[in-house]
Amino acid sequence: MAGAASTATASATPNPATAVEVAATATSTVNTETLPFRVDSSNQAAWWKPIDLVGGVTYFAFNAPAAQASQHEVHLASRTAAGVWTEGCLRASSGAACSTFADDNGHNQPSIVVDGNGSIHAFVSMHNEQWNYFRSTVSGDVTTLVDRTAQMPDLDIDITYPVTARGPDGDAWLLVRTGTDADGAREGVLYHYDLDAGHWEREKVIAAAAGYAFYPDDLQVSSDGRVHVLWEWGPFPADPARHLGSYAVYDPATGIVRGVGGTTVATPVTPSSGGSVVWRAFGSGETIGSYTPAIQSAKLALNGTSLAGIAYRFVQKDQSAYDALFARWTGSAWSSETLVDVSALGTDVATSAAIDVTRAGTSTRVYTVVTAHVCGELRSQAVVAERIDGASGWTFATVGEQRLGQQRLRAETRSTDGADVVYLTAPNAAPAVVVRAGLPRSGPIGPAVPLADIVSALRGDPGGTNVAVGATVIASSSMRADTGPELAVDGVCTDASRWISAVGDTNPSIRLTLVEPTALDEVRVRSGYSADTGTSAVLRAFQIQVHSAAGWTTVGSYTTNTQRLVRSAVGGTVVDGVRLLITDPSTSATDVARVFEIEAIAVE
Repeated sequence: MAGAASTATASATPNPATAVEVAATATSTVNTETLPFRVDSSNQAAWWKPIDLVGGVTYFAFNAPAAQASQHEVHLASRTAAGVWTEGCLRASSGAACSTFADDNGHNQPSIVVDGNGSIHAFVSMHNEQWNYFRSTVSGDVTTLVDRTAQMPDLDIDITYPVTARGPDGDAWLLVRTGTDADGAREGVLYHYDLDAGHWEREKVIAAAAGYAFYPDDLQVSSDGRVHVLWEWGPFPADPARHLGSYAVYDPATGIVRGVGGTTVATPVTPSSGGSVVWRAFGSGETIGSYTPAIQSAKLALNGTSLAGIAYRFVQKDQSAYDALFARWTGSAWSSETLVDVSALGTDVATSAAIDVTRAGTSTRVYTVVTAHVCGELRSQAVVAERIDGASGWTFATVGEQRLGQQRLRAETRSTDGADVVYLTAPNAAPAVVVRAGLPRSGPIGPAVPLADIVSALRGDPGGTNVAVGATVIASSSMRADTGPELAVDGVCTDASRWISAVGDTNPSIRLTLVEPTALDEVRVRSGYSADTGTSAVLRAFQIQVHSAAGWTTVGSYTTNTQRLVRSAVGGTVVDGVRLLITDPSTSATDVARVFEIEAIAVE
């Protein structure tokens, strides 16, 4: 951790210009508001807790850009009930520059909790590192957080994945993975901030086993003071694929840990402890080292003092995309149902490493992000699935807007009215953003939108019959044998199936001859590169021409293009050929044409 020039100090900013209301039902609306602050591309994780709600005040934490490359600052923002935002950064001491930390996606992200006295606690940027702990010096003031690491216990051990919660008495709780690794295990440890004592203490080693690594998922404290702990197991020392999803309840009054059915479980809990702790057991052929099937990310919701359910992501054996599921305790056994079955939604559809679940009144809501790869673009849409008690199924709706690149989220239920506040971030957007979404519970979150329709909208396929597939094609050049012009008319829209012109060909061209003359509605050109989330890899300046009995005719001319998909109307002309004449292939350092597909769409 090092000092850096401040990129953002305190500000108080009303943000009405970015507030958007989207009708959800006749009785409720979904409110989305983009925070008016700069956000870093490293602001992404699945385990984190970057949100807290106190009365009508919302607290968000996020990674913000630092002056140095591959570094970030950690900022906090608060929003009053009137919609006024205030921002501040973490500092080593009052008046010092904003502290900076190394980027590490999925690891170096913040978790926060506001205690009963209004002190804001922030645990940030720790991936097998010693504590980075900050606390506000003024109640509720996000501009006053300073380093208080020296006040933490266990200063000599490594910390990862801090997850936070506030108890009904105002005490703060913290779940982390710790480990010196000397014993061949990484443990799950619970810490407690006693409001009266004013300091953190190690409370209990919740779970540990030789050869295993503990992965915190979620932490909540029910109104009776019991601490509900959710985690997964992975092989020691670490692995992105996890197993044996586990849940236990710790009672601080007695020091006893119990399983979901009330059975006392000895601590530290191990993968073989029993007591119905494991809510997702090994499947056929699955071991702790299996890459599939596997779990990745889970969250819990309470119904009063009992577990309402667990939302989690699961990948089937020999698959790569994770489904979204909901698990609950029936009273005698664990039961899971699939909410998002990606295999049923078409190719290149998945859920991202973001999931949450809330419960209030008579409704349970599961939040996740659905993604689709479309011609080199990763598109994402946050969705909510809601089930009202007594209903037979789940109702889906969108949260926020479609984005290029991944999105991450967390959700919190407001105690005053049962509404959900969703922390939604798009770290790969240009620019990266954090969005606050408010979802009231004044009625169902519908109207019902089939998940297939949400995915169809995400794909954004304009439809039509593409008669360019299988056309004869020639080009002025190709970078390699595996980037030939035939890949621009094969109907496959991936990075591995693009025509790429040769370096040095400053005016590349490509011409195709249709299988037979056809009346065309339009020509579509898809260009770019999936790893480029900006516009530098798309075709910059070019003409689209069609060949008919009258010869070659220009139907589209572009000089400063920034779009991956370009559509030019043909108007029903019978065409036997299409060509691109390119005068500026791209604005990237490797200045070549990168064309996914040339599509000739027939008149219906």
